[in-house]
Amino acid sequence: MSLYVYGPLHSVIVENRIVSIKQNHRVSYYYMAKGLYNTFLQYLNEGIYLFMTVSEHERKVKGVMAKTVESLEKIIYPDKQNPRIFYDTQIIKSGIKNIMNGTQYKLFLDLEMSMPPYQNYEHFVSEIIQSGLVLVDGVGNVLEKHTDFVKPTLFKELSNRTKKFLKITQETIDHGMTYIDFYRKLERILKTYRPMVVVWGQNDIIEIKKSTLNHHLPDITRNVQFIDLLKLHKLFFGLKNDLGLFNAHNLYATIDLDEQAHDALEDAMVTKSVFESFKKVCNGEISIIIPDSSAKTTVETSHSVVVDA
Repeated sequence: MSLYVYGPLHSVIVENRIVSIKQNHRVSYYYMAKGLYNTFLQYLNEGIYLFMTVSEHERKVKGVMAKTVESLEKIIYPDKQNPRIFYDTQIIKSGIKNIMNGTQYKLFLDLEMSMPPYQNYEHFVSEIIQSGLVLVDGVGNVLEKHTDFVKPTLFKELSNRTKKFLKITQETIDHGMTYIDFYRKLERILKTYRPMVVVWGQNDIIEIKKSTLNHHLPDITRNVQFIDLLKLHKLFFGLKNDLGLFNAHNLYATIDLDEQAHDALEDAMVTKSVFESFKKVCNGEISIIIPDSSAKTTVETSHSVVVDA
């Protein structure tokens, strides 16, 4: 089981990443994992109040008996009638809920990129070689669905690593569309519908920006609202580790998907499915448990935390 604790920050033992709270003339110590500590270090100053979920049992950390901090729920500075809120998971979750319930068009996007060869890869530059695009209206009706292979221009011959990983042939890519055709298709959708673009992770956004630069074309990501669904999951559930797209899908689905095929359209459709399920979680319609191996905890949508045996 876990405990919910709160109180004024008493001290910070920097070398051990331990904070202490003083309540009723008693000082209690709490250990933070490196990622959690670094995230909130800037707020760990005199006068703030911490609200935390911690482990029930203490353990010795470099000579100090401390409970482990599993999540930080709120950080405030009680400034008389106007307390300053530095961090609040409930405010974050409310914001995520508003994003998920937006009624604008949405474009679920996934890209596959070329990979470097096993040797002599010092000057290699990855390129977009497959795209999956699924456009939906405000209520989720699919308006357009595209899957296209894209011919690379900087390194026309695919590496054996790429062909093996994506299970494609050079001939398939040679018969694909040109990059400029892919660019124009994406540009048309963005300009016509002005959708919220939903991706899983940051890689696809980075690749689009890089590819437009390499082809000396205007950056079509400017003024586009990108939503990183992976990041929203990490914020909502307080996860420390990244969550794989297919692992996320299997948390919601009644039947697990087979091993990921690394097909752009399939991944875009899975992203759409995860989005729809996560929206239900945000609205309290369903509840799931997500294990976070880094913290050895499971996090429920009811916001309770249970320590694994």
